[in-house]
Order: sequence, then C-alpha cells, then structure tokens
Amino acid sequence: MTIIDCFCGIGPWCSRPALLPYKPKDILRLMDAYGISKALVHSNQPLGGMAWPVEANRQVAKEAAKNPRFMPAFYLARHPYRGAPTIDDTVRAMRKADARAAWLWLREGQLFRSLQSWLVGDWLAVCSERQIPVLMHIESLHINDVHGVCKDFPNLRLILTGVGYGSDPVLYPLLRKFPNLHVCLGHVYIPAGNPALFLRHFPAERLVFGSGLPFNTPGGLIAHVMYADISDADKEKILGGNIQRLLAEARL
Repeated sequence: MTIIDCFCGIGPWCSRPALLPYKPKDILRLMDAYGISKALVHSNQPLGGMAWPVEANRQVAKEAAKNPRFMPAFYLARHPYRGAPTIDDTVRAMRKADARAAWLWLREGQLFRSLQSWLVGDWLAVCSERQIPVLMHIESLHINDVHGVCKDFPNLRLILTGVGYGSDPVLYPLLRKFPNLHVCLGHVYIPAGNPALFLRHFPAERLVFGSGLPFNTPGGLIAHVMYADISDADKEKILGGNIQRLLAEARL
C-alpha cells in the first residue's frame, strides 16, 4: 500500500530541541522506517521567525530537486515591502519547482493571524482558480475563521491540519456544508471510532494522511488506518491516493 505524507517538515528552526531530527537525510530515514513512499514537504525555517517564507520556499525547492521523494509545498506569504515578490512571482516559482500545494503561513501573535479576505483573499482566489490545495494549521485558530475562509472561497481545496481529537461536533457541520474541505488524518487527529465512523458520514476522499514529521511519529496513526474496518480501496485513498489526486489536478 502506497503511503504519501501531506504534512512533513524539513530543515532547521530556531527552537529546535537538540535531539529532534531535521536534516533531509534524517527525514528520509524516518520515512523508510514508517513505509512512507513520498512526502509533501515544507520548510521548518519560518517556525519561530527564522526566515521569511520566500527564502524558505527556495530552500524546500532546492531539497526537492535533489530527491524525488520530496514534493515541495510553498508558503503563501509575501514581504510587505516594495520590490518584494508578487503573487504572480510566487506562482511562477511554484511552477518551476513543480510545487503543487501551498501552506497558508500565519506568523505567531494575534495581530498576524487574520484570515480576512482583505489580507489573504488574493492568495486564496488564485489557489481556488488553479485548484492548488492549500493546507492550513488550525491549532491556534478559531473554528469561525475556517468557516469564513470556506464561505468566501467555496471552491478552494482546503486541507485542515492540527484538528484535535474530539473536534467532530464542530468539524462535521463544516464538512457537510463545504464539500471541498478536507481533513488531515494524522498529526493529532484520529477520528472517533477510527476512520470507519468518519466514513459512515463522509466519503474517504475527504481524508488525507499527514504525519507531522519530525514533531510526531506516524506509526500509530498509520496503524489506525491499516487496521480499520474499511475497504482496502478506502485505505489506499486515505493513505496516499487522495493527496496524489489533489496534487495532480493542480494547474500551475
């Protein structure tokens, strides 16, 4: 069964514990250990303000060019200064690197964590039009922020990461209302009753697997899918097929 990871970070960051792996070769070894064939990778550099996303995107594109098992995901963020790269510049860079997914990067601190259309709408409109999957970590966001993004951009292929265990009472209504909303199974989200319960309400196409490497170990999460009382075809979709399809449909 092919496992493709949608949530994997590479490279150093400011607050990295000394023993936590970060080098691409270390991440590849971890992927081998857990049977992960490929990973959609983003740079860890912006964590803690170590680098602006423009430089982080260059670094992740460079590492992905070295190893075909890494598929680059760019950050959607730009410098506020004159002469800085535009959205079109970023799309061209994504095309050159074959980066078929993007992360909506929000700096730490309440001031920077707005998802209002006046601030991020131009980015999301482009991704919506081009069918570029956008990943968004919602651990420190309000669920109303997610609703607002989905309402403003109903065609956006949004993948939520950081969804906590026990989030179903607010997650399920969102999923019912917005058919292009997807959830990252893994990292911290294990659906109540394992994937079998989730699949009673929604098709397997709504789930994608993301390990959260190097911060989380994915073995147990993979096992939840492998041993779930669901069809092998649905397991294939969740563990790799869904993210593969979304990336293939992106128009750069």
